[in-house]
Amino acid sequence: MNLSVLFNELELCWGFIRRDLGTGLLPVPAFTMASLLYKNTPAMECIRPIAAAFLYGFFFLYTFVVANQINGVDEDKVNKPDRPIASGATSLKAATARYYILAVLFVAYSSMLRIEKWTLLWIATSHAHNLLGLSNFGPTKDLCMSLGAIAQLMAAWAIGGSAPQMGWKWTKIIAIYALWTVSVQDLRDVPGDLKAGRRTTPIILGDMPSRLYVSTGIIVSAYLLIKTRILEHRDDATGRLMSTVIAFMSLVVVARLFAFRALCADRVTYRIYTILYLSQLVAASVALKAH
Repeated sequence: MNLSVLFNELELCWGFIRRDLGTGLLPVPAFTMASLLYKNTPAMECIRPIAAAFLYGFFFLYTFVVANQINGVDEDKVNKPDRPIASGATSLKAATARYYILAVLFVAYSSMLRIEKWTLLWIATSHAHNLLGLSNFGPTKDLCMSLGAIAQLMAAWAIGGSAPQMGWKWTKIIAIYALWTVSVQDLRDVPGDLKAGRRTTPIILGDMPSRLYVSTGIIVSAYLLIKTRILEHRDDATGRLMSTVIAFMSLVVVARLFAFRALCADRVTYRIYTILYLSQLVAASVALKAH
């Protein structure tokens, strides 16, 4: 492989994944760290599982976004015309071949880590979401994203090596959060979704009802996470500080949903929302360090 081919491949890869690092890749090492801290793993022994988690997160994200962009070419030509398929940087046929190669590599790698059941759950969910049309209807799309959070976080926890019970205790709260609030991402995509004939949650409910629906989910989920998870495990100054950060960021997202309703503002709101998702996983590390 010469350098031009390598650089082209890296450019295509970056084009596929760059918008979704905060929700697809980074949560995996973040929750793996929580698992490692829960069992008091020495610092030097954390290096290998964290590296494994980064690679797992890369495959987790890359397989999904390629399939997603195969299915969403018409929408991307309106909302995200710089994406590789929409821009013509790669063909639909080449992207399809890429997806199946990545899926095989992903399963093989997860088998090495002995977490293939979570990978198979994600691939099945991703395939249904992207290639069987479940992303075209809001409730099924949101359910797929919630199942994806379960697959992502339980795999990450397993890489860290702790018993699954505590990982599930946190994951189920975050999965509820994802199911109830993930349609915030669709507010910024309404024009393209309408063009593609999709009926996402904001299109089904309407703009203001969907904002009320998402806001309620964010507030309820933040309360559950803070009350029944963070403070349950760490009711000290550090735990209360982390709880304050989660509460503040939740309120920022809710406020922006009503104060700034233009498409460009919704894109910024979604970016803050992804930081909030990551912050919940950092909170798990903070809380479980003192278990």
